[in-house]
Amino acid sequence: MDRDRELVHDFRSAESSTSQVPSTIGRMSLWPKSLRVTRVLVVMFFTTTVLLASALAGGWWWVSQLALKPVAFDGPPPKKQAESASIPVSPLLLRYQLDLPGRGEIFPALMASNAADYWPVAILTITNQADRPVLQEITAEVPGWSRPMEQTIVLGASETRSLRINPELLPAAYANGEIRRSALRVRVKDPAGAVAFSQSRPVLLHSASDLFWGKKFANAQVVARWVTPHDSSVLKLISEAKKHVPNGRMPGYNRSRATTSPKSMAAQVRAQAKAVFEALRNSGVSYVSSIYTFGNFVGEAQRIRFPRETLSINTANCIDMSVAFASAMENLGMNPVIVIVPGHAFTGVRLGPQSQDTLYLDLTVLPRGTFEQAVARAENWIRKTAPNEVLTVDVASARVLGVYPMPMEAPPVNEPGVTEKAQSSSSERQRPALDASPVQN
Repeated sequence: MDRDRELVHDFRSAESSTSQVPSTIGRMSLWPKSLRVTRVLVVMFFTTTVLLASALAGGWWWVSQLALKPVAFDGPPPKKQAESASIPVSPLLLRYQLDLPGRGEIFPALMASNAADYWPVAILTITNQADRPVLQEITAEVPGWSRPMEQTIVLGASETRSLRINPELLPAAYANGEIRRSALRVRVKDPAGAVAFSQSRPVLLHSASDLFWGKKFANAQVVARWVTPHDSSVLKLISEAKKHVPNGRMPGYNRSRATTSPKSMAAQVRAQAKAVFEALRNSGVSYVSSIYTFGNFVGEAQRIRFPRETLSINTANCIDMSVAFASAMENLGMNPVIVIVPGHAFTGVRLGPQSQDTLYLDLTVLPRGTFEQAVARAENWIRKTAPNEVLTVDVASARVLGVYPMPMEAPPVNEPGVTEKAQSSSSERQRPALDASPVQN
């Protein structure tokens, strides 16, 4: 019996053990799969690391080779190139052409003023047909009216280059009151000092009072050069204007206890503008249409008087009086404007240092009109003129662009190079650009 019980017990134990085998085998079968995934991940990580390391190493090697590689020049080294250029070449291998894009006319007011529609005095084009570089020394001047312009260039083999010829004008050119005949002299020398090219071309030097407006008044901002706040005649005008304000105070935009708002600032500006207007009226200045000029651009040019001339002869056209008033406003530290409409011009002043609100005045009402009439006439021009035909020159903005007052010099005496007024047929044609007819009151 005992033996039978042991056999039964062993059989049940074996049966129990056999029933647990599948689950154990299932768990054991997962290990090989996990190991395979792990191995794949390890291989991928190792491969990625190797590739990145190789890429970094290759990049570093390429950069180091590039940095250490000597720079290759397309020609001889600079020193040798300069030495080569200093050896003259045959004159037959050099070609020169001198052109006068502005028909030889020089407007001093447009020189060094960043004018949008203007030309250099001349353009010199040099072509080097040699198989090596050549050095050229260029000088140019308008005798008696400009300083010599000097420039040295190295022209490469088979190179063509165009140079703008713009000699700096002397003070005599800005004191000149009428169009003058003169000459532009251009000379080119080789490194040995031999003259390779020399030419003299006739030019017409305009008065500093002549303004070339350009196409569609492209050079309108240059009129700010006529606004001369430091002219002695403008200082006298302001001294007279002080008589027409309380306590003789002309503070410009400076604030006081009474100036605490934009409205009070506008009233302060208006009072000073009215004082200058009254000073102009008391001077007896009156409207005269006088704008004729000479030369080949009479339809696009105009004679504008400087304030010193306007205030000394007491006659002016619309733009003459506008620049005189604007000069006084700028002297007081305010921001004047000059407004150009078809056939006419008037002036104004901003009502605050940062304000775009403007008090406009049409000074052609002088000498009999009132300040209120001047304001009303200017506002009428604004109302009846299409916005796209109103051109406003903000003098402060023009200064930022490098358009500064014209140099004020005493008239020269017996300056060299001055001849008689041009009398050519092209110079004798006359035509007004603004104020074609007096403005009706």
